[in-house]
This record gives sequence, C-alpha cells and structure tokens, in this order.
Amino acid sequence: MTKTIQLRFGLAVLLGLSLSGCFKSNPPVKTERYSLPEVTTPQPATTKTPTLTRTLALGRLQLADYLDTDRIIIQTDDITMQPARDHLWVDNLSQELRRGLRARLASRLGNTLVVDPQPGLPAANTLHLTIEQFHGQMRGYAVLSGQWQLISANQVAGPSRAFKFSTPLAENGYPALVRALGQDLDLLSEQIVSQLQTLP
Repeated sequence: MTKTIQLRFGLAVLLGLSLSGCFKSNPPVKTERYSLPEVTTPQPATTKTPTLTRTLALGRLQLADYLDTDRIIIQTDDITMQPARDHLWVDNLSQELRRGLRARLASRLGNTLVVDPQPGLPAANTLHLTIEQFHGQMRGYAVLSGQWQLISANQVAGPSRAFKFSTPLAENGYPALVRALGQDLDLLSEQIVSQLQTLP
C-alpha cells in the first residue's frame, strides 16, 4: 500500500469515526480541540532588539461561508465538504487564522510591528485577506487558497494576489492535518513578506 493510499485510508477512518456520532443519540466520547502550530524561529546571533520602523495592520479577514466555524473541514470527494463533529479548532477559524498569521508575519518582518486595526492607529500598510479553502483532502493533503491585497499607508491599493498551497500530510490523523495547514500558512506568510519587502 503506497503512502498516499495509506494517508487517504487513515483520513477516511478518522472521518468515519468522527462523523458516525452524527447518526447516534449518544454524545461524542471525546472532543479534540486543535490550535495552529506556534511559530518557531531560529535564535538570533545577537540579543539586540530590532528597531520597529513600520506598522502592518491586519485588516479584513473574510472566510468562505463553509469555513466560518470552529470545526475542521474535510473534503471527502470532488464535491463534498464535511465538518468533523469531534475535531474542532480552539477558537473560531477566523480567530485562529488571524492569530497565526500575525505571529508568522511578525517573526519574518523584524522591523515591522504587526497589529490588528485599532482606533488612533497611525497611518500603516494594511493587509486584507480572503480565504476560500482551508481544509483537508481525503487524498492526504492540506489546502489553503484565496486572495490577499495590500493597502499602502497613503491608501493606495495594490493588486489583488491569488494564492494556493497544498501540503502533503506527514502521517495519518487530524494532528498531522493541522500541522500541514500551519505549513500552508507559513508559505502564505512568506509570499506576503516577499512583496512587503519591495515597498519603499
């Protein structure tokens, strides 16, 4: 049995166990809650605190309707999206994504303060994000796709940039899926940082 088939089978078994409770009157035996992996950054050679010369505000974060939940979503075939019953995010997914993206951008932008919008915030570059896919696939992949756009401090809108990342699961199970989704978010952060670094 190839690794891809094993991963697909493992996800199918986990999903079946998770969804089977939907058809029984008994409460779920155990609910698991997951948080996106924390950012791991190499220790700097110096302990000197970087000078913050820019501010990036995380603006609108819009999710596709089927993702606006605290349940992890699995794509079971080419047309079906199924929320897991017993495998949930710690918070609503929009909060998980905002927290995870803020940490990842801050770790990669040593001179930039990454914040949520707030009253009285000085003029700053603003990031708007639309998430269309953030789920697992039965064939053993974690998928993240959507669009992002930067609005400069002087309110000039940059082009809307589409993205799509697909990361294979290292092993069977929901923990591996959550870690792979975290890797997708790493890739998105790197793409955004690469564009930010070209700004004057």
